Amino acid sequence: MPAQPAAREPEEEMETEADPEVPQTNGEVEEEREGGEAEETMEEKMDDEDCERRRLQCLDEMSDLEKQFLELKDKLFQERLNQVKMKLDEVMTGKAGEYREPLATLQQNLQQRTQVAATSVLLWY
Repeated sequence: MPAQPAAREPEEEMETEADPEVPQTNGEVEEEREGGEAEETMEEKMDDEDCERRRLQCLDEMSDLEKQFLELKDKLFQERLNQVKMKLDEVMTGKAGEYREPLATLQQNLQQRTQVAATSVLLWY
């Protein structure tokens, strides 16, 4: 069977109602809090507006940077494509020096091997 708390005397009940540790508030303190909350709300609203304005500004700047990047990327691609086309033209016309020497060496090797192969075939028959 659960134990029941001891009955308190009326004097003890009165003491607990007016507990000295709990500060009593009056209307003035409540008004100050509400005024402070209103100021905080205004500041928060201004902060939110500033944040939103700053966010939109950053988005605009990012959009501009993306456009610039795409333009530069396309320009770089076109320049590289033109360089490759010019080099291909040099190779096709035989003007590309860095390719002429290795090509000459390859052609000499080809001629030597062709001669050796032809000689070998003649010796076998």
